[in-house]
Amino acid sequence: MIAGGRRLGSTMKPVILALAGALLLAAGCSGNPPAAQVTQPAPTMTETAAPTCPPATGGKAFAYPSEFPRDLPQPPAATFKQVLRQGGVTSVRFSTATSLRESLLFTVRAVPKAGFTVGRGDAEPAEADVPFGRGDIRGIYKMIILDRCSTDWLVAIARTTPTGGSPILPTPKPGPSSTPLPFG
Repeated sequence: MIAGGRRLGSTMKPVILALAGALLLAAGCSGNPPAAQVTQPAPTMTETAAPTCPPATGGKAFAYPSEFPRDLPQPPAATFKQVLRQGGVTSVRFSTATSLRESLLFTVRAVPKAGFTVGRGDAEPAEADVPFGRGDIRGIYKMIILDRCSTDWLVAIARTTPTGGSPILPTPKPGPSSTPLPFG
C-alpha cells in the first residue's frame, strides 16, 4: 500500500486491522436491534400440564396390619413391600404405578372421605407428606417419587397414650428444660 507516495510499514497494518475490527464491533453493538427482533412478541409464560401416566395396574389390594383402621384408604394397584413395627409405630411400605401428583391427590381426597382429619402436610418436587388422625390414631402418608409414573409409599400409624402423647410426636417431659420440639 502506498499512502502519500510512501509505502505503509508492517507496523501500521496491524493498527489499521485493529481499528477496522473495532469499528465493526461498534456497529454491531450500537444498541439498535435488527428490525426482525423489534417486531417479535415478548415471550409469555404458559402453564404446563401434569404428565399423564397410564392407568395404574399391577398389585392387588392387600390387608393392612391389624393395628391399622380397616377403613384407612389404600391407593389402587398398590404393590406391598413390608410391614415394620418399632416403638409403638406400625408402618407399611408399598409402591404404586402412579405419579407423585396423582398419589398426593388420591390421599388428600380419600382420607377425609374415610372420616380422618388431614393435617397440614408438606409437598416438594420429589416427595410429599400427609399427616392424618382420628380418635386416638395418629398417622402419616409419606410418598417419594421413583420415576415419572411410580411412587414409593410409607404409611405409619400410632395410637395416642392416655396422657395424649404419641410415639410419632412424643410428649415432652416436664421440667425446666422441656421444649415442645421432640428433638430437644
